[in-house]
Amino acid sequence: MNAPIQIQAAHCPYCRNILFQNLKRHKVRGCLTCKRPIVIARSPVGRPRLYRIYSVLDVGMTLYALITIALIAFFVLTGHGIHGFVKGFSIALFIVGSVFCVDGVLAMRTARDKTWGKQRRGVAARMLGVGKVAAGVLAFFMVFVGVTL
Repeated sequence: MNAPIQIQAAHCPYCRNILFQNLKRHKVRGCLTCKRPIVIARSPVGRPRLYRIYSVLDVGMTLYALITIALIAFFVLTGHGIHGFVKGFSIALFIVGSVFCVDGVLAMRTARDKTWGKQRRGVAARMLGVGKVAAGVLAFFMVFVGVTL
């Protein structure tokens, strides 16, 4: 007898809903439920045909963390002035402002938010979205101040 084969479905890393799109055709897609941008990429370790699905917003925050660590290490090891550090940090802070603004606007539009591993829906998600947009605007202001120093 032929046994039914169960294929594991791909899930959105943000809202955990099943992705019904052909992910291999486009590298960057938006989830149909939460509208968050997701990217499919080959796994850095493991089997060569193994793919991972990442949230673009999480990739941006990871990139910010790596840039900040490299920036701190560079200025500790070379001893450059504080003005160069502030300018470099403010450029890296642009990534955080962009991620917060995009995530906040999407939370206000879709009424879905995920902050610190907890998912919220409805009015609570929209209020956190407003807070994220405000934090993003504040980060953009700090970028402007840091660049003009």
